[in-house]
Amino acid sequence: MRLPRLSTALCLLLVMVCAWLAGRRAIADSHLLPAWPDECIYLVGARNLAERGTLDTHFYLTHSLLRLGHPHRDVHLPGYIAVLAPVVKLRGATPAAAAELNHGLFVASAAAFFLVALRLLGERPLATAAALLFVVLPPLPAYLAVAYAEPLVAFGMLLPLAIAATAPTRMAAAVVAGLLFGAALGVRETLLLALPLHLVLFERRPLLRGFLPAAAAGALLLVAPFAGRRAIHPNALFPSVLTDALATDSPVSALAAALWGNVTRNLALAAQARPFQDVEDLLLLFLAVLALGAVLGVRSLPAAGRRAGQATLASLALLLGAVLAVYVIRGRGGVLGGVRAFLPWAPLLLAVALAPLLRLRSRLAQAAIVTVIALGCVELDRRQIYFFNRYRASDHEDQERFARLLQRETDAARPHRVLARAFLYGYERWPVEVIWQLPRDARELRELERTVAFDVVAVHNKSADQRRLFGNNPNYRRLNRPDAEYIVWRRLQ
Repeated sequence: MRLPRLSTALCLLLVMVCAWLAGRRAIADSHLLPAWPDECIYLVGARNLAERGTLDTHFYLTHSLLRLGHPHRDVHLPGYIAVLAPVVKLRGATPAAAAELNHGLFVASAAAFFLVALRLLGERPLATAAALLFVVLPPLPAYLAVAYAEPLVAFGMLLPLAIAATAPTRMAAAVVAGLLFGAALGVRETLLLALPLHLVLFERRPLLRGFLPAAAAGALLLVAPFAGRRAIHPNALFPSVLTDALATDSPVSALAAALWGNVTRNLALAAQARPFQDVEDLLLLFLAVLALGAVLGVRSLPAAGRRAGQATLASLALLLGAVLAVYVIRGRGGVLGGVRAFLPWAPLLLAVALAPLLRLRSRLAQAAIVTVIALGCVELDRRQIYFFNRYRASDHEDQERFARLLQRETDAARPHRVLARAFLYGYERWPVEVIWQLPRDARELRELERTVAFDVVAVHNKSADQRRLFGNNPNYRRLNRPDAEYIVWRRLQ
């Protein structure tokens, strides 16, 4: 018995070392800049929690303020902020701190995936190869240097599965896995759709008496109390679509119309995909190929792993339906897109897709195929990181220019709350609050003025409708030239 255990331990060590090295390389190739809106929101949210003990956000939407009042929480679930907060407390609210957390989660996820792949494939060499492919498997490596929840989502998916895969008959393991599964729903609600995997991995008794009650307890005790009072984004996406539907006279028909509208919009977007011009579309194509490989490979799994492989495909089908109905298949307007939604399922699809290699007697042939896959993954990673770097650098430059202008024009007034799409300014000028979604018309502006106080307004010169709201308004005094890139007003009353 000692030799198999030693062999497994050595494989785990190899996987973790490779993941550590690959993670460092991916972070080194990226720009550690607070660039994207969600990065600023997450980092400031973690600082709020670490220093003030509150989950209330500092970034608001006018639409949400008018519905919920002030203060309330961010639209995102609070799990990532809760995990990031201790790191921010120790290392500061910086992208580097987020990257350190992501790196550690990445290494732990690689180890967890090895254990899952071992259960699926039943063979250490191929499970090790699958886990080594995990460290270069798109799209996760590109997110290691971004203050996003994706590495935590992957870890939250894989850790309970690793426990289920290694201890399917033990009650204590089922309880721990259930608690972790329930808690992970506080990071991304789509992880609930991984439930079919646990239903087949655990034996009946620990499943019914351990995992399921613990999962319910984890969700109700660790997530539900902190997931309320979340912002409402004015689009037909979860959970806003539910909130908006319940506010109508016919909630069922309103919900059905919103869901069907999102399905048709997603199908139209999918038909417009340009995988050879757009990196996100290329990654979606890669994930589709991976899913097809899993469909073809599930019959090649050994008997012990076949039910888990089938559950992986069933879980993926549920996720695809959810993405089409209440999310987006291709990212639009910074909203969670299909690439990020499917990300935690990619390793499982990889393991199932590799199952046909079990039929090859030649280890050399297996190694050659795995090497070709690895090289393709590395190229996709390179392209994705390059795209991220250009995208983030451009966004950071625009936001930095805006932040410097706001500082010049308003720092003397020491504003407490600004009405401007100024994420970097809000990140740098903590605890200043930012209302980043401006009113659409005079009615919304009047309602916003009655709802919450704010000191400064700034809009882009090209935003003619927004300029008219404040340009001839006696309640606001312009602070800079009318031909500036961003026009700044101070609120007088």
